[in-house]
Amino acid sequence: MFKRISLLCFSVVILFANICLAQDVIDEFPKGRINWSKGIVTAIGSGVPSSEAGNMAQARLLAERAAVSDARRNLLEIVGEVRVDAVSTVGTLMAKKDVIVTEIGGIVKGSIVTQRRYLDDGSVEVTVEMPVTGAFLNVMFSEVKSVPSVTMTLPVPKQKKKDLPATLPVPPAPPVPPVPSEPEKLDLTKVNYSGLIIDAREIDVKPALMPKVLDEKGSVIYSSANMQKEDAVKTGVVGYAKEVDAARKHPRVTETPIVIAALKGSGENRSDVVISDRDSGIITTTEPALGYLKKGRVMIVYR
Repeated sequence: MFKRISLLCFSVVILFANICLAQDVIDEFPKGRINWSKGIVTAIGSGVPSSEAGNMAQARLLAERAAVSDARRNLLEIVGEVRVDAVSTVGTLMAKKDVIVTEIGGIVKGSIVTQRRYLDDGSVEVTVEMPVTGAFLNVMFSEVKSVPSVTMTLPVPKQKKKDLPATLPVPPAPPVPPVPSEPEKLDLTKVNYSGLIIDAREIDVKPALMPKVLDEKGSVIYSSANMQKEDAVKTGVVGYAKEVDAARKHPRVTETPIVIAALKGSGENRSDVVISDRDSGIITTTEPALGYLKKGRVMIVYR
């Protein structure tokens, strides 16, 4: 009776875990996965008992060590597939610099064993995982140049004083440019956007560590440069979800996010997201007053 109850409980836990995974944005691989919603890379490895072991306990211990080593080798392969931005993956960056190989290899060796399965034949299966934030993302920041966005307030360079002639020619008055109207005549005293959700379910776009949001002209509306590096390393540049409702409930964007639709993906990896000029106008008008981009309150919804 107890065995049946335990088996039922185990089945319920597995079913619940599968339901949760179905709601996450995931890249699947034969030996593991990249869970973009949770910011975790997972890999599985296996080990068999050694014929040189003196007893069953030693055989199992050696099999477990072999499984951990195998899992971390698989983890390193999967980590190489992580898209960094629209043109780079971790693998392409590692191919360029040996120092990145050393740094990423050290992080992979520190991955955590989250599950062990002892099989009837004496072999062991191990699951390891590591976050793509923290030390890992910090390495990527050091290798990929951040692109400033038009929503950032850039310092105005000081002009050096120059000796001016006693009399100056009077230049003709320049034409007065038209004053752009605010999109939809937004009343900033009533707007309280707490974050940005981009619905990209209808376009071909893929998640990455450091995606950019562009307008139709290619100007950067949001990038990793909007955030303080320390904050971006801790939380990631954006969050990912598979449903708009799930994104709305995510603490990253809090209570009142603005939801806009993506037009298309951009870049070699299709990881940058292009939005309409109208929507970019709303963002660039409200962001200076509300500052939600500076806090990294951005979610992208994938199918």
